[in-house]
Amino acid sequence: MNIGIASCDEMNTFLAQVVVALCEVYAVEVAEQLVQDYYIKFTDLVYCKSIGIPCQDDDFMFHEGVRGMALRVHYYLGIAGDPDPHRFVEWRSTL
Repeated sequence: MNIGIASCDEMNTFLAQVVVALCEVYAVEVAEQLVQDYYIKFTDLVYCKSIGIPCQDDDFMFHEGVRGMALRVHYYLGIAGDPDPHRFVEWRSTL
């Protein structure tokens, strides 16, 4: 599986791994859509500014790792968690 949304193959492979991790909770089609939506939204400066968070780039996502990004995608888009980054950290600490 290869998402094909990022401009580099390495990132697309990484995003495909995030999809696989999300398949623990979502059907593959839903997981793919969530990852695509996340990548589009959270790498867009205007969108990120509108919800008060820093724009994310590929380096940030690689640093978070597959599991960390799966949690972010699930929190921000899957369950529509509060966009405040501190709320995400609080939520993640309860897992």
